Amino acid sequence: MEQKKSIQLSQAFGAVLTLVLVAVLVIVAIVIFVSLASSFAGTEAVSVTNETVIIPGSGTVAVADATTCSFGDFGGTVLFNVSEGFGTVSNNILVLTTDYTIDSATGEITNVTGVWNETLTSYTYTFGSAACDASEDLTTEFGTYTSLIGLVGTIIFLGLVIGVLVAAFAFGGRRET
Repeated sequence: MEQKKSIQLSQAFGAVLTLVLVAVLVIVAIVIFVSLASSFAGTEAVSVTNETVIIPGSGTVAVADATTCSFGDFGGTVLFNVSEGFGTVSNNILVLTTDYTIDSATGEITNVTGVWNETLTSYTYTFGSAACDASEDLTTEFGTYTSLIGLVGTIIFLGLVIGVLVAAFAFGGRRET
Protein backbone atom coordinates (compact mmCIF):
# COMPACT_ATOMS: atom_id res chain seq x y z
CA MET A 1 0.00 0.00 0.00
CA GLU A 2 1.45 3.32 -1.08
CA GLN A 3 1.08 6.33 1.17
CA LYS A 4 0.05 9.59 -0.46
CA LYS A 5 1.80 12.76 0.51
CA SER A 6 -0.51 15.38 1.96
CA ILE A 7 -0.57 18.16 4.50
CA GLN A 8 -1.61 16.85 7.87
CA LEU A 9 -4.22 18.55 10.01
CA SER A 10 -1.52 19.47 12.52
CA GLN A 11 0.21 21.50 9.80
CA ALA A 12 -2.93 23.56 9.11
CA PHE A 13 -2.26 25.56 12.27
CA GLY A 14 0.53 27.43 10.48
CA ALA A 15 -1.71 28.33 7.54
CA VAL A 16 -4.46 29.62 9.82
CA LEU A 17 -1.92 31.57 11.84
CA THR A 18 -0.60 33.13 8.62
CA LEU A 19 -4.10 34.24 7.59
CA VAL A 20 -4.72 35.77 11.01
CA LEU A 21 -1.38 37.61 10.78
CA VAL A 22 -2.31 38.97 7.34
CA ALA A 23 -5.69 40.17 8.65
CA VAL A 24 -3.98 41.93 11.55
CA LEU A 25 -1.49 43.56 9.15
CA VAL A 26 -4.32 44.83 6.90
CA ILE A 27 -6.09 46.35 9.92
CA VAL A 28 -2.85 47.97 11.12
CA ALA A 29 -2.27 49.39 7.61
CA ILE A 30 -5.76 50.93 7.60
CA VAL A 31 -5.19 52.55 11.00
CA ILE A 32 -1.80 53.90 9.91
CA PHE A 33 -3.13 55.39 6.66
CA VAL A 34 -6.10 57.04 8.41
CA SER A 35 -3.69 58.65 10.88
CA LEU A 36 -1.35 59.59 8.06
CA ALA A 37 -4.10 61.34 6.08
CA SER A 38 -5.06 63.52 9.04
CA SER A 39 -1.42 64.44 9.71
CA PHE A 40 -1.17 66.37 6.42
CA ALA A 41 -3.63 69.09 7.52
CA GLY A 42 -2.74 72.56 6.28
CA THR A 43 0.47 71.70 4.45
CA GLU A 44 -0.40 73.47 1.17
CA ALA A 45 -1.79 77.01 0.77
CA VAL A 46 -3.92 77.87 -2.26
CA SER A 47 -5.45 81.08 -3.63
CA VAL A 48 -8.52 80.98 -5.86
CA THR A 49 -9.57 83.99 -7.93
CA ASN A 50 -13.03 84.65 -9.41
CA GLU A 51 -14.72 81.31 -8.77
CA THR A 52 -18.39 81.54 -9.70
CA VAL A 53 -20.52 80.74 -6.66
CA ILE A 54 -24.30 80.66 -7.01
CA ILE A 55 -26.26 80.89 -3.75
CA PRO A 56 -30.02 80.61 -4.22
CA GLY A 57 -31.91 83.11 -2.04
CA SER A 58 -30.72 83.21 1.54
CA GLY A 59 -28.97 79.85 1.25
CA THR A 60 -25.59 78.39 2.05
CA VAL A 61 -23.17 76.92 -0.50
CA ALA A 62 -19.65 75.52 -0.13
CA VAL A 63 -16.90 76.58 -2.52
CA ALA A 64 -15.74 74.02 -5.09
CA ASP A 65 -12.51 73.07 -3.31
CA ALA A 66 -14.15 72.51 0.10
CA THR A 67 -14.05 68.75 -0.46
CA THR A 68 -10.26 68.56 -0.79
CA CYS A 69 -8.34 66.49 1.74
CA SER A 70 -7.85 68.32 5.07
CA PHE A 71 -9.52 71.53 3.82
CA GLY A 72 -9.19 74.38 6.31
CA ASP A 73 -8.31 78.01 7.06
CA PHE A 74 -10.84 79.28 4.51
CA GLY A 75 -10.48 83.05 4.45
CA GLY A 76 -9.51 86.20 2.62
CA THR A 77 -12.90 86.05 0.96
CA VAL A 78 -13.96 88.79 -1.48
CA LEU A 79 -17.34 88.54 -3.24
CA PHE A 80 -18.37 90.52 -6.31
CA ASN A 81 -22.07 90.55 -7.18
CA VAL A 82 -22.51 89.33 -10.77
CA SER A 83 -26.23 88.55 -10.53
CA GLU A 84 -28.20 89.05 -13.72
CA GLY A 85 -28.85 92.71 -14.44
CA PHE A 86 -25.62 93.98 -12.88
CA GLY A 87 -23.65 94.16 -16.14
CA THR A 88 -20.20 92.91 -17.06
CA VAL A 89 -17.46 91.82 -14.67
CA SER A 90 -15.85 95.26 -14.72
CA ASN A 91 -19.12 96.85 -13.53
CA ASN A 92 -19.71 94.50 -10.62
CA ILE A 93 -20.37 95.62 -7.07
CA LEU A 94 -18.42 94.39 -4.08
CA VAL A 95 -20.73 92.51 -1.71
CA LEU A 96 -20.59 93.95 1.79
CA THR A 97 -19.23 91.66 4.50
CA THR A 98 -22.46 92.27 6.43
CA ASP A 99 -24.41 90.62 3.58
CA TYR A 100 -22.77 87.21 3.96
CA THR A 101 -21.08 84.95 6.50
CA ILE A 102 -18.35 82.40 5.97
CA ASP A 103 -17.46 79.21 7.81
CA SER A 104 -13.67 78.94 7.78
CA ALA A 105 -13.69 75.22 8.64
CA THR A 106 -16.12 74.01 5.95
CA GLY A 107 -15.69 76.64 3.21
CA GLU A 108 -19.36 77.57 3.23
CA ILE A 109 -20.70 81.00 2.28
CA THR A 110 -24.15 82.02 3.53
CA ASN A 111 -26.16 84.74 1.77
CA VAL A 112 -27.71 86.69 4.65
CA THR A 113 -29.77 89.18 2.64
CA GLY A 114 -30.94 87.17 -0.37
CA VAL A 115 -30.53 90.30 -2.56
CA TRP A 116 -27.81 88.76 -4.74
CA ASN A 117 -27.36 85.17 -5.88
CA GLU A 118 -24.35 84.88 -8.19
CA THR A 119 -20.87 86.03 -7.23
CA LEU A 120 -17.29 85.92 -8.37
CA THR A 121 -15.49 84.78 -5.24
CA SER A 122 -11.79 85.05 -4.44
CA TYR A 123 -10.44 83.24 -1.39
CA THR A 124 -7.54 81.36 0.17
CA TYR A 125 -7.44 78.02 1.97
CA THR A 126 -5.09 75.27 3.06
CA PHE A 127 -5.27 71.57 2.36
CA GLY A 128 -3.24 68.44 2.93
CA SER A 129 -1.48 68.12 -0.47
CA ALA A 130 -1.41 65.19 -2.89
CA ALA A 131 0.00 62.93 -0.17
CA CYS A 132 -3.17 63.46 1.87
CA ASP A 133 -5.30 62.60 -1.17
CA ALA A 134 -3.28 59.42 -1.76
CA SER A 135 -3.69 58.33 1.87
CA GLU A 136 -7.46 58.91 1.75
CA ASP A 137 -7.76 57.06 -1.56
CA LEU A 138 -5.85 54.10 -0.16
CA THR A 139 -7.98 54.02 2.99
CA THR A 140 -11.15 54.19 0.91
CA GLU A 141 -9.86 51.41 -1.33
CA PHE A 142 -9.32 49.16 1.70
CA GLY A 143 -12.98 49.69 2.54
CA THR A 144 -14.25 48.25 -0.73
CA TYR A 145 -14.96 44.56 -0.60
CA THR A 146 -13.68 43.82 -4.11
CA SER A 147 -10.17 45.04 -3.33
CA LEU A 148 -9.98 42.90 -0.23
CA ILE A 149 -11.09 39.81 -2.15
CA GLY A 150 -8.14 40.14 -4.50
CA LEU A 151 -5.69 40.81 -1.68
CA VAL A 152 -6.91 37.97 0.52
CA GLY A 153 -7.15 35.58 -2.45
CA THR A 154 -3.57 36.30 -3.45
CA ILE A 155 -2.33 35.85 0.10
CA ILE A 156 -4.19 32.55 0.50
CA PHE A 157 -2.81 31.28 -2.80
CA LEU A 158 0.76 32.23 -1.88
CA GLY A 159 0.30 30.71 1.58
CA LEU A 160 -0.86 27.43 0.06
CA VAL A 161 2.01 27.32 -2.43
CA ILE A 162 4.57 28.06 0.26
CA GLY A 163 2.93 25.54 2.59
CA VAL A 164 3.00 22.80 -0.06
CA LEU A 165 6.63 23.55 -0.96
CA VAL A 166 7.73 23.56 2.67
CA ALA A 167 5.82 20.35 3.36
CA ALA A 168 7.26 18.67 0.26
CA PHE A 169 10.89 19.63 0.88
CA ALA A 170 11.03 19.65 4.65
CA PHE A 171 8.94 16.57 5.36
CA GLY A 172 8.95 14.62 2.12
CA GLY A 173 12.62 14.30 1.23
CA ARG A 174 14.45 11.03 0.68
CA ARG A 175 14.66 8.77 3.61
CA GLU A 176 17.66 6.63 4.09
CA THR A 177 17.19 3.21 5.59
